[in-house]
Amino acid sequence: MENSGKSVTLKIGWLMLLVLGIVMTLGGLESLLFAYRAGNETPGGVSMQELSKISPELPVALRGRRATAASLAITCGILISWLAAVPFRRGEKWALWALLSAIGLGALLSMLRVSALGTKSGIAGPGVFLIWMILALAISYRDMK
Repeated sequence: MENSGKSVTLKIGWLMLLVLGIVMTLGGLESLLFAYRAGNETPGGVSMQELSKISPELPVALRGRRATAASLAITCGILISWLAAVPFRRGEKWALWALLSAIGLGALLSMLRVSALGTKSGIAGPGVFLIWMILALAISYRDMK
């Protein structure tokens, strides 16, 4: 077994990251299906039917944005899963820095909505995501080459 000589903390870290990647991929798939099936979304408390009265293209545009975000979540989740299962599991330090710099920065930019947009709506996802990832990276840091 490739990982038999590795420490328990490295195993915990890469498994945490793998779970994070899988959850992100599944969440993105769910959101993508919601967008494509024209789910009953109410952005800002306004129904899609009411928005279509303002402009018939508005609900389509909002679903398109949701589909784009969901697709990016799916691809990031797959990438996190692969990085966790292969280079991170081997203890390659570059994988730690790649995850922290790219995915961590993305979560921080998403959380910027509080100051830039004045809303806390939707901040829990990236916040939990960032905390989970930092914990996984911190647990495994001493085992990285």
